[in-house]
Amino acid sequence: MDQLRSGEVTTTNGQRSVYSSAGEAALTSEALRNIVLRHCVCYEVWPEWSGNGGRATRIGFAISLCGIHENGSARYGAPGCSRCWSTYAELRTVAEWITPQTERACLFEIAAFDRAWHVAPNARHARNEIVVTIKIFHRHNIDAAVDDCQQECLNEMRQKLSELGVRENVWAGC
Repeated sequence: MDQLRSGEVTTTNGQRSVYSSAGEAALTSEALRNIVLRHCVCYEVWPEWSGNGGRATRIGFAISLCGIHENGSARYGAPGCSRCWSTYAELRTVAEWITPQTERACLFEIAAFDRAWHVAPNARHARNEIVVTIKIFHRHNIDAAVDDCQQECLNEMRQKLSELGVRENVWAGC
């Protein structure tokens, strides 16, 4: 399978676009919204914990973008199929777009494709989802407690998801 590589382009009118090396043209916010609608995307936020020193400390966040195959076809496929891969690739494009591009005191990690379905909670009808997770950690001291920079980055990412019509824990328009 081709490796997905993407980057950021700022157009002459100041709009931010994302492109991928899969031969796609620059993606605008409208194209990203279409991805969101096509895959019924929603997101979840989870804490990241460390047990270093014998005590649980919240050290970061994980944002999971959850989506389904186009037209809900996951009911008839198999986990890790080519449709799962293309769904992951499109969700990853959204993940890269919402991730802050300027260097900060925190670090962002986008998880690799795990070739699995994740069964959603009953509120999402236990649908078979493909998930892309973005983790937000401290750049220099991984075991330090969550700070304002991490919270600010999480809030910025939530705002960008909101701009694309992505809701927390529920999907809209599907």
